[in-house]
Amino acid sequence: MAVLDDLIEWIGGGRGTGERTRVHYECRHCGTTLSKRDTTCPTCGSDEIAVIPL
Repeated sequence: MAVLDDLIEWIGGGRGTGERTRVHYECRHCGTTLSKRDTTCPTCGSDEIAVIPL
């Protein structure tokens, strides 16, 4: 999941140090909402996770 964390850091990299980037994690296959720590979807087993900055 390190690549995912790097991507999130890169997306929020242009913001001030006091701001945190809000991110939504979702299974690309079935749309189940996931947590940052999920590596596979508990509903369908897919490992394709969408990272959506809010």
